[in-house]
Amino acid sequence: MNYTNIFHGLSTIQPEILRKFLFDEIGERSKDKLYNHLKELEHCYPKFDHWFYNVVIPEVELRDGKREIIIALTQMLDTKKTYLTGIAILKKTKDEKKICTFRIHENYRNMGIGTALFEQCFLYLETRKPLITVSSDRLEMFRNHIDHFDFRIYQSLDNFYKQGSTEYVYNGYLL
Repeated sequence: MNYTNIFHGLSTIQPEILRKFLFDEIGERSKDKLYNHLKELEHCYPKFDHWFYNVVIPEVELRDGKREIIIALTQMLDTKKTYLTGIAILKKTKDEKKICTFRIHENYRNMGIGTALFEQCFLYLETRKPLITVSSDRLEMFRNHIDHFDFRIYQSLDNFYKQGSTEYVYNGYLL
């Protein structure tokens, strides 16, 4: 399979391929399209939909640099069709540099997209050791990246986001 990956931050000036993807292929439903790639996280993080639509989107639309969504688009070289294959939601303030959400579409895992998306997150956050939390039910999914980037666990918080789940905090303290 021949493909190329393209990374874009939604609050930056958008190149033509991103504009085409968001408006020609998604239309006015671009926020919903992004959310649909993340909605499986509702089972790990109660009220995820409320946070996405009422915190993330308004903060990204402010374009003040505190919140960013970076997306990975994968363009198939043979068909020139572009697919949304990864999403990272970031928070960068004076006190916090955090990867809030990180997802690679299941059909595109183990292709290097996750590693490349992490690298884009590091560039935006200006650190290779951002705060990131991983729930116990998603820990194995992140194990290779945690090891590869030498993330260090600082906390484990039981029932923090969801009853019966442990949230592991890497590279700093959440509370």
